[in-house]
Amino acid sequence: MKSNRLFILISFIFIMAIFLSMGVATVSSSSCNPSIQIVSQDPSPAIPDSYVNMVFEVSSFDGCNGLSVKLDPEYPFSLDPNATSIQTIKESFYVSGYNSAWTVPYKIRVDSDALEGDYQLKLLYHDGNSDDFESFAVEKDFNIPITDAQTDFDVVVQDTSGGQVSLGIVNIGKNTANSLIVGIPQQDNFRTTGTSEQIVGNLASGDYTIVSFNIASTRAVRNVTRMAGGAPQQFNSSIDNQLLKVQIDYTDGIGERRNVTKEIPFNNIATQGNLTSTRITGTGRYGSASSGVSKWWYVLIVVILIAAGIIVYRKYGDKIRGYWKKDADKVGKKISKNIPDWVLAEKTRRK
Repeated sequence: MKSNRLFILISFIFIMAIFLSMGVATVSSSSCNPSIQIVSQDPSPAIPDSYVNMVFEVSSFDGCNGLSVKLDPEYPFSLDPNATSIQTIKESFYVSGYNSAWTVPYKIRVDSDALEGDYQLKLLYHDGNSDDFESFAVEKDFNIPITDAQTDFDVVVQDTSGGQVSLGIVNIGKNTANSLIVGIPQQDNFRTTGTSEQIVGNLASGDYTIVSFNIASTRAVRNVTRMAGGAPQQFNSSIDNQLLKVQIDYTDGIGERRNVTKEIPFNNIATQGNLTSTRITGTGRYGSASSGVSKWWYVLIVVILIAAGIIVYRKYGDKIRGYWKKDADKVGKKISKNIPDWVLAEKTRRK
């Protein structure tokens, strides 16, 4: 009987100890309940294929014996490769009656294929300064909006006149480009005379504009002779297949200043001193512009003449040969009439 009472007493003490330990753990875990919020996001909203700088503010540390936080990003977010995901403070620096806070910065990459919309960014935290987030951690989610505020452009050669090149700029993106500036940056193959930048202003999606620059080639050249006004004229012609760089600067829909560089294929920009005599072919989705006569036209004309001569000779060859033979006989008879008689007699005697 006594043994049963002893067993019941021991069991009761054991159960109470379990409940007591659970209560202590609950009080310990619930006593550290910091406030975490985003205080800075640049840019806001986030933009695909770019970085966003996030700053979290952690406050209300009373009851916390230090704190550890871990950024656990999921698609379309990823952590900057040079940054660590876990940050800790060794002990609470909370002072009653003061606004004590801990700022936690992160640099996050947004995937280039991210679509517009709202996405969740996950942050984990736990009491203490351990790096172990598997055993116990509290998850807090933050809503991060993403918008595609950027745009894109097509650039084509619209017209050429002497050394002046007119470029067509088309906004092929879905967003308006504000405060648009088009320029020809410094480069190895080309130089500009006069202004190297043109202010356009705002260019809506689907709209286009035309800007002009005086452009000359700076690459190695070769001497070429061509006919100008019936007389040969010497000029220098540059090497073909050059790429002209065109830089476009604009402000996107969230106020970020951006730039896009395009390369246009150019053929045979000719230079003579400070003036230019240009034959340019530009290609693009919206058309092309070209001037000058290609040397292949002359080759084609020669081939056509040779082919025509062969056809005529094959069709009228017998008549042509007979005509030339008849003329040769006439010439021979005419010559024989003029030979002296003593010469003919000598020729006959020798035979």
